[in-house]
Parts: sequence; C-alpha cells; structure tokens
Amino acid sequence: MIRNSKAARQQQGFTMMQMVITISIIAIVSTVGVLGINTARAEFRLQSSARLFSTYVEKARADSIRRHAATGAESSVETFGAGTSNYAVTMDYGSGTVETRNFQLESGTVFMTAAQKVTFDWRGRLLVPCDVTKTCVFQVHSNYLSRSVPVDVSGSGDITVGEQHFPDQRIPAVEISQVTGDVDPDPSPSSTPAVEESPSPDEVDATPTPTPTPTATPTPTPNGNGNGGDNGNGPGNPNGEPSPTPQPSPVDGNPTPTPTPVVPCVSSISPSSLSLSQSNTNNLSGTATLTISSATGVRIISAAQAGQGNSLNIGLSLVRIDGSGSSIITVSTKNGAGNRGVFVVEVSTSPACGSTQQLTVTVSN
Repeated sequence: MIRNSKAARQQQGFTMMQMVITISIIAIVSTVGVLGINTARAEFRLQSSARLFSTYVEKARADSIRRHAATGAESSVETFGAGTSNYAVTMDYGSGTVETRNFQLESGTVFMTAAQKVTFDWRGRLLVPCDVTKTCVFQVHSNYLSRSVPVDVSGSGDITVGEQHFPDQRIPAVEISQVTGDVDPDPSPSSTPAVEESPSPDEVDATPTPTPTPTATPTPTPNGNGNGGDNGNGPGNPNGEPSPTPQPSPVDGNPTPTPTPVVPCVSSISPSSLSLSQSNTNNLSGTATLTISSATGVRIISAAQAGQGNSLNIGLSLVRIDGSGSSIITVSTKNGAGNRGVFVVEVSTSPACGSTQQLTVTVSN
C-alpha cells in the first residue's frame, strides 16, 4: 500500500485552467497569423492592380507615339466610375489596327474616382487635360484595406503611382505668341478664269413662244337638296347646315368635377460640383444645398461617397426634413495621395423624392 501511494503522488498532469490558457494563446496567435496573411494578400492585390493599370496607360501612350497617331485614331484608357473594376484600353495590339480591349482589376479592388478617359496624341501628351487639376488621377481602392493608391497622368503624359507629386495646376500657363503675316516664298500663280463669250444675235431665237390663254373652269351648280337623301322631300336639311352635336347634360344639375393634379416631390442640389484643395487653407471644404419641394411627411437625408469610398469627410446640417425644406451638405478634404482626384457624392432621401442627386467633388493637393 505504501509503495502504490508513492507512485500515485509522482504522476503529474495539466489542470483545467492550464488547458484553457494554452488553447486561448494558440487561438490568438492563429488569428493574428490569418489576419496578417489576409492583409498581405490585400496589399499585394492593391499594388498589383495599380501597377498593372499604370502599365497599360504607359503602353497606350507609347503606342500613340509609335504610330504617330492621326486625329481620331489616338490611343486611350477609360474607366467607368466609382465602384467598378473594369477598364478599356484602345490601342494597336500588334495587328496593325486600333482596337479596344477590356481588362479587370484584381479581386477586392475597384476604382474610386469618377468615370474618366485619357487620350494621348502623337506626341504622348494628353489630348484633353482633366478639368481643374489638369492632371488626371485614377484611384485604385482596396475594399479590405479601405485604402487607395493613386495613378496620376500629367498633361505631358508622365505617369506616376502612389505619389503626392507636384500638381500641374500650380504651373503657370505659358502664353504662346501667335505668328502672323507669313508669306509663301514661292506662291503658285493662280490661273485667270476664262471669260465666257456672249451669244451672238444670230444665235438668239427671235420667235418667242406665245403664252397659252388659261381656260376658265365652270362653277359647279349646287344640288339644292341639302343633306337629305331624297331631293329635299325627305327629312334632310335643305339649308346644308350641320346638325348640332348633343351635349351630355349634367347629372342633377351638377357638372363633373375636374381632378386636381398631384405635384410630385422634387429634389435638387446646388451647386452640383465643388473644387477643393488639400493644402490651401481657404479651400479645404465646401458646401452644397439639397432642396426638397412639394413634399409631405418626414424624409431621412443621407449623403455618401459613391463606391463606398472614404476619401472625403461628409456632413449634413439636417438629416430629417418634414415636408419641403433644405439641408446643407459640407464636404471636407483629407490629406494623402489616396484622397486626390474627382469623386462623386450621392445624396438621397428615404422615402425617395425624385432621383438620387450627385455632387461632383474635385480634390487637388
């Protein structure tokens, strides 16, 4: 008995608390590892999508230069708005003809800027620079990371990825002198037009053709039987006057009431566009007014960046409007290269009052 008791005391194991702590540590480490892997994959997809997109923009520019693209046959790259992931590249892919092909961003990445198109002329410059900023900015956004990487195309055709570069709108405009009074050193003599000879009197027809005398048309004689069918002896109207159309008599002397048309609810936003800056302290934010007319009942106002983006700070003076009224929308910029470009703010009401209003916001650095 003494020997067995000593052996039992020498046996050791884990308590329940030790098991719980060990399992908790393993779960935490595993969770951190999985999250780290997902973050790394999302970062790789974001960078890969931005780099691949910029590569196609470079190819389109080089193709216009290589082909010395004629007017109407320039290479271009086009996106289709916030929340979309496809883009179209128009260029010569080696067949000798210009064609358009569609490409897709990596899974989980979308464009966050408004729809826009860049077209390169034969010098590799933008055929039409973007408004306000002059540089066209494409924001490639990761839904998992809630972060964007910009692809900038300057007016001269330079392409950068993920940079807060010197903006084109800060460069003063260069006035090009107009050259006038150019003279062709070897002008070709213009030929003297030949003078047509007048016809001789012998060629003129001396015998004119007489004009025929018009024949008068006799005036038809009326039948005299009016509208009747038996030469005026029947119930016809001998005077030829139309029979009056009977009018419906009102019921009990009361005329039929005309229904009053219902005026539908209408919403509008003014102004429809804002131009903001990340560095100019006097232009960090802007406002627009949403107006609701011919409305009844309470409506909830909401404003959000299209594509579920977070590049702007958006505020409302009123989120509830009873009947007709207005609410002021305040939009402020955020710092960072991923928050530049042209964005769309969608303003809607619940229940709906007309169509969803769109506020275009251009942000430069």
